[in-house]
Amino acid sequence: MLCLGIEATAHTIGAGVVDDKCRVLSNEMATYVPPEGGIHPREAANHHAEKVLPVIEAAMAKAGKSLSDMDLISFSQGPGLGPCLRTGATAARALAVSLGIPLIGVNHCIAHLEIGRGTTAAKDPVLLYVSGGNTQVIAYAGGRYRIFGETLDIGVGNLLDKFGRGLGIPFPAGPKIEKLAEEYALSEPGTGPKLIPLPYSVKGMDIAFSGILTAAEVKEREGATVPSLCFALQETVFAMLVEVTERALAHAEKEEVLLGGGVAANSRLRMMLGRMAADRGAKMFVPEKRLCIDNGAMIAWLGILMHNAGVRMPVGKSQIRQRFRTDDVDVVWRDASHFSARSVTMQGVGASHFNAGGEDGKGKNREWQEGKLLARGAEAELRMVEWMGRRALAKRRVPKAYRLPELDARLRQMRTKMEARLLREARQACVPTPLVYDVDMAASSCILTMEFIDGEQVKRLLNSMPVSQARRMSRKIGQMVGALHTGGIIHGDLTTSNMLWAEGKMYVIDFGLGSMTDEVEARGVDLRVLKEAFGSTHSHLAGCFDVIMKGYCEAFNGGKEAVERMTDIASRGRYTE
Repeated sequence: MLCLGIEATAHTIGAGVVDDKCRVLSNEMATYVPPEGGIHPREAANHHAEKVLPVIEAAMAKAGKSLSDMDLISFSQGPGLGPCLRTGATAARALAVSLGIPLIGVNHCIAHLEIGRGTTAAKDPVLLYVSGGNTQVIAYAGGRYRIFGETLDIGVGNLLDKFGRGLGIPFPAGPKIEKLAEEYALSEPGTGPKLIPLPYSVKGMDIAFSGILTAAEVKEREGATVPSLCFALQETVFAMLVEVTERALAHAEKEEVLLGGGVAANSRLRMMLGRMAADRGAKMFVPEKRLCIDNGAMIAWLGILMHNAGVRMPVGKSQIRQRFRTDDVDVVWRDASHFSARSVTMQGVGASHFNAGGEDGKGKNREWQEGKLLARGAEAELRMVEWMGRRALAKRRVPKAYRLPELDARLRQMRTKMEARLLREARQACVPTPLVYDVDMAASSCILTMEFIDGEQVKRLLNSMPVSQARRMSRKIGQMVGALHTGGIIHGDLTTSNMLWAEGKMYVIDFGLGSMTDEVEARGVDLRVLKEAFGSTHSHLAGCFDVIMKGYCEAFNGGKEAVERMTDIASRGRYTE
């Protein structure tokens, strides 16, 4: 089978020919470069309308094929800029009808992931998808590609371009920023480059960039040099991206990470992600550069996968979907065995307060030893220790080699201090948490010693319960979150991995990303993190998240407003007309 794929989500109009062995026969493209500022959707669409036929002709010539050789036409249905999507879809429909062959619209984000799986050795990876309009952490679970985390405002490529425009760097700004950052790093061989502090905004597995952009612009007005700002921006933003990817790897128990999207061309990002993967014993994969950027070949390959799995799309049902969510797609072409039993357990920070080694999970036949390593998660390692004659848990935030030492030490100390404080504040809000025995804030340590809770991880319990019991547990989750928010506590990483059930009570752990605030936006983000994590881990528990929200509103007077804000945050599109 041969498929012609047409890509037209943003600034690139692309056409590629791929066969059913994922051999890329051609991959041609033309890019709209605005004379100034960012992408103008209708001007980009006009560019695409002018270039679409020449690009398709070039793809046919490069592949050594004619349009009559094609068995399928595939196009990017979304997400993207409306006028651009319509241009590509119109061309695809016209070809399919005139040739009398099937037509399939595909999700652009999933196409990035599948071309990576098709052209590398990656089988079941977590995808860090970084482009101009999108920044997402995606992995397969429960028959869909779940968004484990994403940007809450702008895409990382958009961030780089906006920052570049303010400095007079032409579009696309990413390559020039990378070069300036590298030159600055090499210009300080003795003491090493100084890192200008910028906001580090990680919320569970979500991230936000607009505050970093504003802070960098302020630093530039205050006299910071352009190379030093490029260096600081890259190091801070890429550290955030790698951190949330590592958290998703731990949460989903994957052993592969795939990098995709236009920003994947950045060598520093590749280096940092590769170091993280190596330190975790995972494998990293990156497709060739022309398959990382927006391209027609990836659209063609996903079209083949869908068509061969029985997906059909009448022309009358081929409307574009400007805000086409990655997790809206039923992934019928994937082997469901990838969502195995191991995907519902976790050797991570959230699993830290119980032993996963016992057959019954309730503490029998444990081989406790002082200092015995119990678990290693995305951020910390946990050991069984003795404290004042009692069994205790020592949680150490381990240094991350992919981050600059200066940034790494600051984050680990700040999070250790915040976790100790919020564990105490949560208890005062009548939410059970482990007692804190000792806090070691030294940069070389960052150790919390706390009460050992001999309980079951709620994540495991929910996945082993009948739905009726899971609904009762879900209501308790909502009430617990409501109590936290009543006390002005934002957890920052609300997942069922960070909840334990012991002696008839629900304990909450791992507050390192938390804060104290009464802002509705912060509560909405907290709930959204929970919704994403719950959906990716407990997709079979239909209706249970609604029960969580009911329990939440029962326990918190401001619950309705926070739930509305959560919905608003989730609906904020990356693209607008």
